[in-house]
Amino acid sequence: MATIVDIDDTLLRNGTQPIRRTIDYINSLPGAIYIVTGRPSSTRAETIRALRSAGVKYSRLIMNPHSTRESNKHKAEVAERLKGSVNLAIDNDAGARAAYSRAGIKT
Repeated sequence: MATIVDIDDTLLRNGTQPIRRTIDYINSLPGAIYIVTGRPSSTRAETIRALRSAGVKYSRLIMNPHSTRESNKHKAEVAERLKGSVNLAIDNDAGARAAYSRAGIKT
């Protein structure tokens, strides 16, 4: 089973500063790690650099094709696509957690 993890204020603070405790926990989890972020696809290269610099191990980076204001819409769509293959979602945003919960993913 896989785990979904958010970036901003979950893995990184202020865009690039690692939140070490969370990163260490994520890196210790078995199975695939899917980073699902509200960051727009146009920031993919800088996001990958920040994740690598912070030492985050992940299987897939799923960026937001919508505006950043529609982050929870994006996360709800991803939750519906991935439900059944994901057992946990870690996100600091209550709206995102609710979207994952509606899809049957523990938060």
